[in-house]
Amino acid sequence: MTHCEPDALIQFEAHLREALHGRQAWSRAQMTAPGGGDGADLQRVLLRPVILKGQPRVQCVWRHATRDLTQNLGADEACEMVRSHLGSAFRAAALWTDTVHWQLDIRKKGARLTRHDVTPGGAQAPAADPGAHNRDKVRWLDAEDPVWRALGLMHDGPQGRAVPVPAMARKWRQINHFVEIFDAALRQANVPLDHPVRVADFGCGKGYLTFAVHAHLRALGREPQVLGVELRQPLVAECQALARRLGLVGLDFAQGDVGHQTVQPLDVMIALHACDTATDHALHHGLRAGASIVLTAPCCHKQLRGQMQPPGVLQPLFKHGVHLGQEAEMLTDGLRALLMEAQGFETQVFEFVSLEHTQKNKMILATRRRQPQPARQQLALTQAQALKSFWGIREQALEQLLLS
Repeated sequence: MTHCEPDALIQFEAHLREALHGRQAWSRAQMTAPGGGDGADLQRVLLRPVILKGQPRVQCVWRHATRDLTQNLGADEACEMVRSHLGSAFRAAALWTDTVHWQLDIRKKGARLTRHDVTPGGAQAPAADPGAHNRDKVRWLDAEDPVWRALGLMHDGPQGRAVPVPAMARKWRQINHFVEIFDAALRQANVPLDHPVRVADFGCGKGYLTFAVHAHLRALGREPQVLGVELRQPLVAECQALARRLGLVGLDFAQGDVGHQTVQPLDVMIALHACDTATDHALHHGLRAGASIVLTAPCCHKQLRGQMQPPGVLQPLFKHGVHLGQEAEMLTDGLRALLMEAQGFETQVFEFVSLEHTQKNKMILATRRRQPQPARQQLALTQAQALKSFWGIREQALEQLLLS
């Protein structure tokens, strides 16, 4: 770690120049902590590498409170733009490469350049900084975005900075964690950079995740085309009015549910806490819409429980209802994952939030493979049939939908 060095700014600019000129793989950079001079509502500048007409460029998104301005610059132009604004318009900057996260903070007593090494799996491993106290954890969303105050997640803390409303702090962490999962899936999936990212969030409720996905796509410099779908019309009207009041282009809300929604082409399909077979309808909707990413959080696993016939040696174990319920949940989501794999997806089933926060904590993430793998698809189908046979399952909703 390097800190409080006079040449910290020069060092950061050198690392940025290496990345922007292609001598170091990088994913994003940003300038934050505005100090005035470019408009009172300017919040940050976000940079990311893009390919336009076959040529590498740097996309620069100037994030204002109610609008974004986008420039596509060459490496030299982007370096000069950052150099001319750091220390004047902005007092902080960051750069993420494949191996290192560089954080620059410019203070009255000098500049501090902090290095955080990145593990091979992509997780950040911050070096210890004995001079840093009460430092905020890394968050995927900008707490100062006015949408979070409008949604009741944030309020003014010390010096007027946005901090989570105490009762919503856990929700804020969960939303950020969801965005982290979404970001990883988006980078893995084959979603073209040169067209809008089309997202549908079914059962969106108050729209927390819908607004979060839209905000993150803007932060990445991607053009969002996000739709929140909810049965309760008052919530739809409330979210739509807020999106319009904040001038959020590419964000809309509509009344409906996944079982009756007209199928439109999608890149991302989200359906959290869809009860029982509604999750199967959501997965099927994502398949029919051609989605590259499908995110579901199932609950209320009822369909298979009444069909399950535990083999003889297991009957004493599953005469207890709690055991049978747990096994029905595992079998239901395991079959869903295998059926999605048979359709050409990579699937993961994992804990989304800790059990101490909610019992409905499982998520199924399916990301479409870039190339079909017929052997793996057939294996997944064979395994699903074997599980059904073992447990005496006659029918499963997603399978029936795929056959219809």
